[in-house]
Amino acid sequence: MASTASQGAASGLGAELKTGATAVPPDQAERIAREKYGLSGKAEWLWGEKDSNYRLTLDDGREYLFKVLNPAENPAMTNMHSQALLHVEAADPGIPIQRIIRTLDGEADFRMTDDEGGTRGVRVVTFAPGISQKSQPHSPIQRYRVGVLLGRMQKALEGFTHEAAGHRITWDMSHAAGLRELLPVFEDEAQRVRLERAMADFETLIAPRMDELPVQVIHNDFNMENILVSEDDPDEISGIIDFGDMVYAPILFDVAVGAAYQMGDADDPVEAMCDFLKGYSTEKTLAQEEIELLYTAVTTRMLMRLAIPEWRGKLFPEHRALYTRNSPTVWAQFARLDAISRDDAVKRLAAACRA
Repeated sequence: MASTASQGAASGLGAELKTGATAVPPDQAERIAREKYGLSGKAEWLWGEKDSNYRLTLDDGREYLFKVLNPAENPAMTNMHSQALLHVEAADPGIPIQRIIRTLDGEADFRMTDDEGGTRGVRVVTFAPGISQKSQPHSPIQRYRVGVLLGRMQKALEGFTHEAAGHRITWDMSHAAGLRELLPVFEDEAQRVRLERAMADFETLIAPRMDELPVQVIHNDFNMENILVSEDDPDEISGIIDFGDMVYAPILFDVAVGAAYQMGDADDPVEAMCDFLKGYSTEKTLAQEEIELLYTAVTTRMLMRLAIPEWRGKLFPEHRALYTRNSPTVWAQFARLDAISRDDAVKRLAAACRA
């Protein structure tokens, strides 16, 4: 696989986010489901950042997620995501992920031809139960359990390999340095300066050491909208969804992504991250060099959460509100995090990783 450091030297803007989520008509989705899967039901469009998603409800009430992949997605990547789902299911059946529904021909996914003559990947999976963690009350035990699940997910993926695992994706932190060209779009000087500082930290602290970090295929998007909880008991994690940002990258980045999102609206964002890290440490142990870089990796993910949606909002202004819907939350997290001494935060995060 290519060196993560050398890959990061190039622009961080990937082709997969330069193409919009081109929808297929619901009746076409329903027809494909009948012909390829033997599933007869009604397709309801769901929001997706880059793919065309549908909730497929059968006459008997069963629900599936019918996904038509972004036109720019390489077929090998589509296959990798499908094979990863199958691999995790076999390695740790207790992880609550969506299950692949095979076509009538036994395929885990297939290529369809759209109305314009282009080909796009199609995958059908079970519809995971529950509601997004983001929409429900948060608690220390909930965050702890999310951390446990990320550790289990990483262990399940340890032996997973695929020819497409080293593909380039915008949300891979390995390429964060390439996002520097986006920062001038932030007109607010204080915001721009804060992001430039986060970028400088990544460039000086993480980039030179990237090739030293342990790597494997990672989920790479353990965010609160991809984590489902029970409506009756929000502390119960009922599902982990969306393998679409998987990539071969440093394990540290996977942990930093999860920790960054678990800050949520907590008054003490470091304590919230520590809840998550304590759970993670019951399954996996970060090396000392990873622990030293964790805080910087977290702020790098926060930088990405602001810069990438801002860029996409300018590419597709009709979807700007959706792309940037989480930006106010991230800015508020930055404010609360910056109110805590960096040295104190680093020490607390390190202690949680060793708990």
